[in-house]
Amino acid sequence: MDQPLPPPEATFVPDRRYTLLAGAGCAAALAAASLAGDAAGHLLYTVAAVVLLVYVAADLVFSPRLTASRVGIVINAPLTRASLSWDEVTAVRAETRLRRGLRSSTLEIDAGAVLAVFSKRTLGTEPEVAAARIEALRPR
Repeated sequence: MDQPLPPPEATFVPDRRYTLLAGAGCAAALAAASLAGDAAGHLLYTVAAVVLLVYVAADLVFSPRLTASRVGIVINAPLTRASLSWDEVTAVRAETRLRRGLRSSTLEIDAGAVLAVFSKRTLGTEPEVAAARIEALRPR
């Protein structure tokens, strides 16, 4: 007797290259703080190390950031945690904006009271690709 296959899902995790880079930057800032000869330099490098450490911790603790399946969407972000059924999701769209000559793309998930916005770094892929994969899982 065949067992049923688990429902397909799409999981999006932060790009680990940036997590590794932030970790290396944190270590470098701590080394520079220990070598700084003045109090201002010591404080500046320590603050930089703490900020980078927060990025690394957020990437590891809130992973995966987004999971979509035939049942719905689960959002696991530092400021938004939600489990949404497809009935609650109004729109899933990739938005591209040009501002001051720079192009930025984000994935927006609109579910009434919940509006979650994800960047390419937090998704680990282009927002347009993520939107297409998520919409492919939406029941018709």
